[in-house]
Amino acid sequence: MDNYYRREQVLEIFDLQESFLDELESEDLIRCSILDRPENKVYPVDQVERIRIICNLTHDLEVNLPGVEVILQMRENMIMIRRQFDQILDALIKEIKLKLP
Repeated sequence: MDNYYRREQVLEIFDLQESFLDELESEDLIRCSILDRPENKVYPVDQVERIRIICNLTHDLEVNLPGVEVILQMRENMIMIRRQFDQILDALIKEIKLKLP
């Protein structure tokens, strides 16, 4: 279970109230996994990173949850575009290397 954090750990790490995590889940901003019983929620590492970003946005920058949703979507789009760019760049580099003497 190294790739997961228990709910209690997440609450402690970020000094959060349970109600805040519940709200993030109900707004579909984060996803948890359930082990054997519904009260045994865990969060994958990628979701813990999302929680960190959400905490920074809401607490430090005072962004509301609808704004957080927009920012997270834009962030995901930028990451996807960056991956596509990297793939195109790699393909161009390979093509150029093939054409060099």
